[in-house]
Amino acid sequence: MMKRSTALLIAWALSLQLVAPSIAEETLDLDALRDERIETQERYFVRTLTQKRLNAAFEAMEEGQYDEARAKLERLNPERLNPHERALAFRFVAYAAIGQEDSDGAVRYFKKAVEQEALLIDEEVTIRFSIAQIQASLEQWEEVDDTLSEWFKYVEQPNGIAYYLLAISRYQRDQFDDALAPALKALEVSNRPEERWLQLVAALYLQLGEFDSATPILEELVIRFPKKQYWVQLSLIYAAGGDYQNALRVQQLAYAQGLLTADEELQRLARTYLFHQLPYPAAQVLERGLEEGQIEPERGVLELLGNSWIAAREYDNSIEPLQRAADLAEDGRLYMRLGQVSVRREDWKAATALIQKAIQKGGLVDVGKAQ
Repeated sequence: MMKRSTALLIAWALSLQLVAPSIAEETLDLDALRDERIETQERYFVRTLTQKRLNAAFEAMEEGQYDEARAKLERLNPERLNPHERALAFRFVAYAAIGQEDSDGAVRYFKKAVEQEALLIDEEVTIRFSIAQIQASLEQWEEVDDTLSEWFKYVEQPNGIAYYLLAISRYQRDQFDDALAPALKALEVSNRPEERWLQLVAALYLQLGEFDSATPILEELVIRFPKKQYWVQLSLIYAAGGDYQNALRVQQLAYAQGLLTADEELQRLARTYLFHQLPYPAAQVLERGLEEGQIEPERGVLELLGNSWIAAREYDNSIEPLQRAADLAEDGRLYMRLGQVSVRREDWKAATALIQKAIQKGGLVDVGKAQ
């Protein structure tokens, strides 16, 4: 449903003059068509009684009395009106329907207004685009595509909104290849593309597996709209393309801003640090995440933390997480690992007890070595 507007519904509708280079295959002689419509309006002028009733309906809509406005308009007999008068009446009924949150009715009467072929071309362009917007609000994506494809024939300079809406109508129907061209066109014709337009282009590139093309779009999103989702996506894109250094940098920046808070995000950062042979910051990320309840204290995480401290040669710090992981494990492998840590610490008594426990719990690859 479209939101209920104020008394400026009509002004809103008339302000949607979205004109530019057509992407439609068929082109029209717009100058000739404009002249023709002017002649039509000169031939079919609005009579006094009709104008009076249209004014009354307009005043009712200004007061938010949409039911009353619609009732006044429906008293007009379309068969007694000329094409120009019918087009105006149907258009006003559509405005009233918007005020009543009757989206289907608005589309129906806007179409009736267009069918009269009596409105000025700029007015018709506005109405056709309004139809597409309402259809989009109803998620009638195929109809949006059809309406906009026709609309483009009547305009000379569409702005990004039209191209974006056409792209969305195709994206929603999984027509990713067909959606990409208008999505890119929306960026091209706009000096400062909206966030959702950049989002759509990035999503399309990702759907099509074109990660290299998605990268600069996500970089722009991170710069202009530094939200968590874009930082995460950009890091994943860098990693997918083998640019692990930038993947780490992006994660570091996001973490420093407090944007990485989910279990999987923090573990991914820690593993990225380990990949770059940076065990100390990996351990710090894991330990902080466990302390703040952001990471679940599962056996695998505790083992990863313990191993990170070992790799950082912080043997004392590795004992507690490895002990917890060993207690949760089904075999004695981690007790063996703890025994090795105790050997490095020259704590022979603890090492002996832990290795014996590892043998008792079983599951060791080389029992003889443990003995």
